[in-house]
Amino acid sequence: MDEDAEQAEHAEHAAIGRQVGRFIRLSERLFATLKWSDAGRGLERPAYMLLSRIAVDGPFRLSALATDVALDLSTVSRQIGALEAAGLVRRATDPTDRRASLVEVTDLGRDVFEENRARWIAIWQELLAGWTPEERQIFAALFTQLNQSLAERLPSTEKGTTSERDAR
Repeated sequence: MDEDAEQAEHAEHAAIGRQVGRFIRLSERLFATLKWSDAGRGLERPAYMLLSRIAVDGPFRLSALATDVALDLSTVSRQIGALEAAGLVRRATDPTDRRASLVEVTDLGRDVFEENRARWIAIWQELLAGWTPEERQIFAALFTQLNQSLAERLPSTEKGTTSERDAR
């Protein structure tokens, strides 16, 4: 590869990096503006993230959940306490090790998750309303490919933590 081609490739990667960073910042700001289910009001953003992970792929041990979401165990423990107090999750005995517990979603937690997920999807439908079906399909495929590449780059530290699940 000649020097001009290398510079062009570097510029492309830098532009992608900037846009990914901008996407993360804008998504966080958008998320902060959403009005969530009354049962979930007052919960911090990490609590919603945990509720989502538990509702989709749970139950989890606290340590596995902390690894899965890349948060400190004390942060996860505090947020799970808030979710428990709100009646959105509960602890259950781990059938594979009765000394340990698993955190699982409650019926109320599943309802709150489904309601909030429907709102999140409605926002995406609004944002992408001007896109053609083909553009949405191409974007979804490329974004899925990016997430898969990211997931494959991460070390697998927990049994059952797969790049496929992490890419969802």
